[in-house]
Amino acid sequence: MLANRLPLIEPSLQLIGTEYPLPNAHGTRGRIDILARDGHGSWVVIELKRSDSTSARALHEVTKYAELLQQEMGLRKDRIRAMIVSTTWRELRVPVSNMARDWSHDLRGYQLTLDDNGVPVRADRVEFLEAAVPPRVTPHHFIYFYNSPEERRKGWHEILGRAAEAGARDLLAAEFRRISQRDLVVAPYGLYFAVGRIDPIEAPAWLDGNGADSYEETGGYPLEYSALCHITRHVFAAGYDAARPGVFRHLAENPQWKIEGYRAAGKFEKRTSLDERDLLRELNGDEEGIGEVLYTGSARTTDRGRWPAFREESRMCFAGNPDWERLVARWLDDVSADGVERDVMLHVYNPCDLIQSLIHGWPDKLSDLVPMAFGTALTQDGVDRTIRGSLYWDGIPHVDVADRVRLVYRDAMHWQAHRLMDEAWVTDFDLLGLLGLRYVLIEQIGGNPLNVSEANELRLHFMQGTDLCTLPIPCEGSQLRDAGWNGVYSLDTFLERHSSQIDVMISAYRSGFHFGP
Repeated sequence: MLANRLPLIEPSLQLIGTEYPLPNAHGTRGRIDILARDGHGSWVVIELKRSDSTSARALHEVTKYAELLQQEMGLRKDRIRAMIVSTTWRELRVPVSNMARDWSHDLRGYQLTLDDNGVPVRADRVEFLEAAVPPRVTPHHFIYFYNSPEERRKGWHEILGRAAEAGARDLLAAEFRRISQRDLVVAPYGLYFAVGRIDPIEAPAWLDGNGADSYEETGGYPLEYSALCHITRHVFAAGYDAARPGVFRHLAENPQWKIEGYRAAGKFEKRTSLDERDLLRELNGDEEGIGEVLYTGSARTTDRGRWPAFREESRMCFAGNPDWERLVARWLDDVSADGVERDVMLHVYNPCDLIQSLIHGWPDKLSDLVPMAFGTALTQDGVDRTIRGSLYWDGIPHVDVADRVRLVYRDAMHWQAHRLMDEAWVTDFDLLGLLGLRYVLIEQIGGNPLNVSEANELRLHFMQGTDLCTLPIPCEGSQLRDAGWNGVYSLDTFLERHSSQIDVMISAYRSGFHFGP
């Protein structure tokens, strides 16, 4: 009866057949309830259901029939559509909505109305459900420091109140405390928090009044940026510090601090099944791909869902570091281009603030604070590939390192101002250029990924202006000079060669802010 009344669904539908058989050479077969063509010449698979209990079968059959029809007639995917028609949608709506969002074919649903004699008289298109949007942190983070746990608890409630005024009801936070060298900090009890995404409908009218704020300031989240500004204008503590994605993981791995627990508000409170590892990744921005400072992630090159997301996460991690961003992107292109299935892992620390690394790590703790990147691309049977990224010096010595630093930062106060405004990552690239430091990747092909001496081949990847360059290791001096190098030396060599100058400069910076190593 419905086959004779297809215009109830779409006026242009023309019947091809009912119980249309679809055998194939692989033994899979089936019969399409109704096969039709629309006004644009596309083929339409129509599956009929009369019971809520058959939702899984409906999805299985439309996917099978679409695949068989494509094989049987040699059709392109964009020439096949599918429809599920049912008199009830209580159980069908959720699974079909989910499939419609992800399936490559056009999928629609219709609710059929029958008269007293069971004859179809009306077909209403079913409005599919939108994808659930889980709570996610934005790039807007902040840290408050308190003198006691009681003050910190009160501070959290103050933050919640001010955040609610701005429509920011979803917050994720962590409590931490100083466990060593407490005399070097203003206050030993810390509260790190991130602002979750704000529903524009719930945001007060005044919140988007900061129209002059740049994309660099808001990071693409102007409402959340305004909400954080509102919080920090009204909530005070013994101390505070700016933060951004990636900072929290570094804090969690610092032996001088201890994470004591997590706090959540709004939608984050419902995520009770998450363990501490999940919460750390969430608060660090890893799950959203905004972990700009410290990032760890992995994916398989053949995973069509995870691999593009992993690529985007890694790109976001290199914010403020265009050299590594382009070099790592090319390496990821290379390891996925040959069709060999590889398990790829990246671990990156990208602080983009050499002065801060020196202040907190000079002279004997720098190894944990300077930029680094490590990646592996492992196969079951093929050749493994590994990259190690770090800063390298071009070998040109400087008479006075402090003079070159002053071309970027006049003094410690000037550097601190850039840091508090979250602008140090912009000027840091200029500073590295003045000091002759470059971001490079050293790639190892074959051998044990953890033992460079066993490599089949070594390569040096670096940027020369806007060009991506690669040289074999070892390479000839003329090749290096042509690329603008006087030599390729580690950051440790640079620091050792200028150690007395750096020692004086860093001592001056520390004394200005009572920083300890």
